[in-house]
Amino acid sequence: MSFSLPQALVLLVPLGLFLWKRGARPGLPMLLRWGLLVLAVGALAGPELVLRDGGSDVVVVVDRSRSMPLDADRVALELVKLLEGQRRPGDRLGVIAFGREARVEQPLSAAGSFGGFSRQVDADASDLAAALDAAGALIPPERTGRVLVVSDGRATGADARGAARRLAARGIAVDFRHVAREEVPLDLAVVSLDVPSSVTAREPFQFSAVVVASGAVTGTVRLERNGELLVKGPYEFRPGPNVLPFRDLVEKEGLASYRLAVEAPGDGVVENDEGRAVLRVEGPARVLLLTRQPKGTLAQALEAAGMRLEVREPFPVSLDALDGVAAVVLENVDANSLGEPGLNALASYVEQAGGGLVMTGGTDSFGQGGYRRSPLEAVLPVSLELREEQRRTAVAMSVLMDCSCSMGATVPDGRTKMEVAAEGVVGALTLLNEKDEASVDMVDTDSHEIFSMSPVSEGLPLNEVARGFSGGGGIYVGEALRQGKKQILQSEKATRHVLLFSDAADSEEPDDYKATIAALRRENVTVSVIGLGTPADSDAKLLQEVASLGGGRIYFAQDAMSLPRIFSQETITVARSAFVDVPTSMEGAPDLSLLGKLSPQGLPQAGGYNLTYLKPRANVALRTLDENAAPLLAMWPRGAGRSVAFMAEVDGQFSGELRQWSGLRAALESMVRWSMEGGGKSEGEAVARAERQGNVLRVTLDLSPGAPMPTALPTLVVLPGDGSSTPVELPMRWEDEDRLAAEYTLHGRGTWHPVVKLGNRVLRAPPVALPYAPEFEPGSPKEGKVVLTAVAAVGGGVERLSMVGLFADAPTSEGRVALAPWLVGFAVLVLLAEVVVRRFFSAPRLRKPVPAKGARPSEAPAMATVGATSTASSSVRSREEPREAPQARQDAEAGEKPPEKPAGGSVDSALEAARARSRKRLGR
Repeated sequence: MSFSLPQALVLLVPLGLFLWKRGARPGLPMLLRWGLLVLAVGALAGPELVLRDGGSDVVVVVDRSRSMPLDADRVALELVKLLEGQRRPGDRLGVIAFGREARVEQPLSAAGSFGGFSRQVDADASDLAAALDAAGALIPPERTGRVLVVSDGRATGADARGAARRLAARGIAVDFRHVAREEVPLDLAVVSLDVPSSVTAREPFQFSAVVVASGAVTGTVRLERNGELLVKGPYEFRPGPNVLPFRDLVEKEGLASYRLAVEAPGDGVVENDEGRAVLRVEGPARVLLLTRQPKGTLAQALEAAGMRLEVREPFPVSLDALDGVAAVVLENVDANSLGEPGLNALASYVEQAGGGLVMTGGTDSFGQGGYRRSPLEAVLPVSLELREEQRRTAVAMSVLMDCSCSMGATVPDGRTKMEVAAEGVVGALTLLNEKDEASVDMVDTDSHEIFSMSPVSEGLPLNEVARGFSGGGGIYVGEALRQGKKQILQSEKATRHVLLFSDAADSEEPDDYKATIAALRRENVTVSVIGLGTPADSDAKLLQEVASLGGGRIYFAQDAMSLPRIFSQETITVARSAFVDVPTSMEGAPDLSLLGKLSPQGLPQAGGYNLTYLKPRANVALRTLDENAAPLLAMWPRGAGRSVAFMAEVDGQFSGELRQWSGLRAALESMVRWSMEGGGKSEGEAVARAERQGNVLRVTLDLSPGAPMPTALPTLVVLPGDGSSTPVELPMRWEDEDRLAAEYTLHGRGTWHPVVKLGNRVLRAPPVALPYAPEFEPGSPKEGKVVLTAVAAVGGGVERLSMVGLFADAPTSEGRVALAPWLVGFAVLVLLAEVVVRRFFSAPRLRKPVPAKGARPSEAPAMATVGATSTASSSVRSREEPREAPQARQDAEAGEKPPEKPAGGSVDSALEAARARSRKRLGR
């Protein structure tokens, strides 16, 4: 017996005293009341009956990293099937898969069959410690069992023995089944590629690589810098480490990326045949201009200002490309050309690395260019929200969503593609107003209506859209367009639009799509397409043709996470006017002085501008003189960097008088120079260094001797070079009086940029590159088995060559049966019994009369009647008369007249008698 809330039993004391003093009754009713009290308090305490045959919980933890054999999933599935057949009554089986992170494939289950692995994991690492912790979390605290690890033992991350100790403290042992690749006769591995942390442009330098060979072999060495071949030739590798020396000279500042690849016949592990390193080539700070007009007004203005300018077509940017860049200028650049990782990288570049950003206006910029709901929106000093003054005419939109089986695949954050797309559709529908109409259909081989063409004013079932599903087969494009035609022609709005979302690699059965689109165009209906994939996918040309024939736009979302942003961009283009295309005068604002000696006099008209709204605490230097009074030039510090937004088009169809304005070049130069002053950088006070050991990044910060102590503890921010994941910030620790350090375990291949935040300044440490997961480092499969043996030994686990007896060897959990419901039921029965006994089988209780002070004994019977009913009073008097007669005789003998009894024996008479006695005592 145990109690979930034993402290409730304390209530027996005060409640028992209360019952004894206020609720006492003679006989059986009192016993029933005591029983009711005990049952009620006992139920409140949560009693449970503890049984020793509650079964056991076994969790199978399966390694699905790249170092596992190709048939590892099949082997693990067979082991799970064997264990399912051994479950006894009360036994439960769960499955967890892990790579870099742990995923629960099947919760603990006493029945059913495991259907196979379905959840994606990052296979570039195998964090066994995290997987064991996940297994411990899966087993409830009140139960126990065993954990079976199916792995090759090449674990990354924290020491798994710590997690095994935490399980052992609960009585849970860790067994293992060693499943590894066969030991190969030859393994040629690049252990390191060591380059200097930084050099200056055109400075000769030396570097080296270490290649480990398990045997003597003649191989080929290939060295590249930024994709350019530097060295290629044969090399005689000896058993053990081989040091390869190299020399180089880099002409241009920036980040130089080196790749060393080795090849040899018979190499059994090709994953470790590559080494990577990055070298920072220092030089004057430069400005990166992304534009489709490399010889335009903006490029000429910045070159004339003497800036070190790099002009490129818009491309998916990365932090690698931004190393050494002081400011990035986006001239009328569509967000889709930067890519979702590029937008993340740009946001991190400004906020974390202290870079500068300048964005100029145009029809492909700001909200019109797809920056609404993008990572870069938070960096800009203006809001891209949509307000009612931006409305066009009323809109009807028919959304057609691909719900084929391919939409059931998961994205990195664990959601399915369908869930992300549904988020985008919901976000797009919220941009419509009460005058608009919309419909949503999901399509695979058939159409599934979510809701028909409906006015927004009546409320749209957005919850139904958010619960989008993935069906089977591919999307039938012809069927989708016919359904869109059926829906959109039900509306009579001035602007009618069909939006098709489809997988660019799984769009089938176009049927009579040309005839359907032609019929839509005759009705002035436009069609746009969002393709999930790239223009190189198998069905991309079909989707491009649909958009072209439909008079709409085509978007390709290579990253599914960009779908919400693209849906919003298309809705803005159709339903709102985010770009004012009429000439507009401007005026200087109070913050114009931040940009230097720009005169507010003689300002030209802008031929058009992007309608935005100033964010709180942002500075405005120019604003429009129309009814919008909108910001035309705004800036603010953002994180460690600075951001500038110029909503006018510098060089294009809507430039207007700007192109001939004499102060244009000075204004553009001032914008860029102001943005370059972010980061609070100062030279000579501290030095940040970085080095990689395996997959562990170590960053040190050396302060100048005698420099004042930092007021706040510096922090290390680790930025992924490709923007594929979010930055990580962690505190640094003191190693001695002038040095701080921090370590971070790198997650995945690629380049990583460490940044140290020191007060209001940022220091960029040299970036590092991780060529392959540490589990592919040279080693024997026996080393992995040693690791698993050590983990199992912590809690008394063993190697399981056979699954027979695993449940029998697992400790049995305590089964618990809750008794509170039974006690409540008994309490109800006792309560009913007490009422019945008290009403029908027990005489009324008489309260012993208490004479008032100074009253004669003969007054007691009258006082006893106070508060009784008329019937009860009569009954009491009839039973008390034999006892009153002797008292009356004694009073007569003493010469005292007995008090008159109240007439009628009613409650009122008894109360009146009591009042009279009270007045007599008080002398009234």
